[in-house]
Order: sequence, then structure tokens, then C-alpha cells
Amino acid sequence: MYKSMQKQINLKTKTIKYDLEYKKVKNINLRIKTDGSVHISANRFVSMKKIEEFIRSKEDFILKAIDKFSLKRKEEKRRFFEDNELIDIILNLCKEIYPYFKNLGVKYPQIKFRSMVSQWGNCHFRKGILTFNKYLAFAPLECIEYVVAHEFTHFIHPNHSKDFYNELSKVMPDWKERREKLKKISIK
Repeated sequence: MYKSMQKQINLKTKTIKYDLEYKKVKNINLRIKTDGSVHISANRFVSMKKIEEFIRSKEDFILKAIDKFSLKRKEEKRRFFEDNELIDIILNLCKEIYPYFKNLGVKYPQIKFRSMVSQWGNCHFRKGILTFNKYLAFAPLECIEYVVAHEFTHFIHPNHSKDFYNELSKVMPDWKERREKLKKISIK
């Protein structure tokens, strides 16, 4: 009869949990499943010290694999729009909201897209450029609408002053709720 148990080990940069199963094997074996779980099998005569030394020797490999599978799962669960579809959605939203800002003297901006790690969009109000994060593909439509309205509002108020939020409220009264939903989406 083989014994299986849940264990934990402190590595240099992270603490991980792993399943340890004692089997009739010659070597210590490591397997990382696509759900990111770590499985070790070893002969019952191998000491815990040896098993932990083995795990520590594979730390870089284990952490990279866990991160890889974690990122893949996030992308599979959270990807709502493909790149071309996202671009079409944002361009259409820009055209829909523009008449409000045109009446305030804003010229139609140049629209750009790129991957960014710390912001969903930005406005270069002097250059007339709006840039949107390609990772908005992971956001629901109502959050994308919020980002578009937010960035357009920077053409009127290029800061986050009280006046900026008052203007944004005129265009999108429920912006706070949409912003809260967007904050729950990680782009890192």
C-alpha cells in the first residue's frame, strides 16, 4: 500500500504545496500538472531531507512551470475578445462617444493600441492621441466603455481633478462601478 500526503516547502522566493506519494520507484520523480499542482513520488526509504533537497534543486523549473500554467489558465478563462475584435470594439466606442467631446471642441484623436503593464489606456491630449491597452481583451465590455470615456475626458481635463470626475459623470454616471470591476482584472 502506498502513502500519499500533502506537504509544503519554503523555497527561496515562494512557499509551495506539493503532493508526496511513496511508491516503488528508483528515483525521486517530479510532475507538475496543467492546473499548476506539484507532485513528487519517491521510494519510502528516501528521507524527507533528500526529497526537499531535490525539490530545492528544481526550484527554478518548478516556479516557471507553475507561472506558465497559471498564466495559460488565466488567458483561457478571461479572454473575451481577440485582438482584431477588440480594436473594432474600441474604434466603434470612440465613434459613439466622440460627438459629446466634439461639442466641447475636441478634435477626433489618433487611436493606438499596445500592450501595457500598468495602465488600461492613456491620453496624450497635446498630441491628440489615445492609446488603449491590448489587455482590455480580458475585460468585459462595460469596463472597456469606461476606459474609452475616461481617456476621452482627459482631453477636457488632463488630470484626475474633481472637475475631471464631474465631466466623466456627465458622460458615464456609473463610472465608479465600472472602475471597480476593472480593478479586479489583473494585467500583470
